[in-house]
Amino acid sequence: MTRAYLFMSAALILSACGSPDSEISATETPDATVVTAPTEIPPVPESAAAEAFDADGAVLILVDRVVSEPDACLLMMSVVNGTDNRVTAGLFAFDVTGNGQSAGANMFPQTTEAGDVKTAQIVMPGADCANAQVIEGGQLNCRIADTGESCVEVTELRDGVVEFRTDD
Repeated sequence: MTRAYLFMSAALILSACGSPDSEISATETPDATVVTAPTEIPPVPESAAAEAFDADGAVLILVDRVVSEPDACLLMMSVVNGTDNRVTAGLFAFDVTGNGQSAGANMFPQTTEAGDVKTAQIVMPGADCANAQVIEGGQLNCRIADTGESCVEVTELRDGVVEFRTDD
């Protein structure tokens, strides 16, 4: 049982770090089964660069799709870089709420080239995607990759599939 738990933990970590184009896959073992065909909301096209999101001079963070798994909900969150610099941006300590349910999550910083879009997978084990209706709170993090200077002043949360709310 311990080996199965470690295998599943490693699979979740690897899927969270994988590219958004890679499919989540696993094998059936005597101890666990992982479904390989998630139901998902169609993604925002990766080929759409920052100008498609009206990100001129800004760094945007948004949820571009939600993937339902039998035992988890995956939020695909994108960093859209409309600046002239390579940036590292993320959102920490936010809550995903809806239908009376709440789950805490973190989007670790994604390094994104100027004019590009980078997508991260946020895994919420045990969560139902029907409850992923609103993202509340959170702490934005943005740094210019080459200098380490803050770029939080040009970073904003933008509505995507999931509406953003910030605490006032």
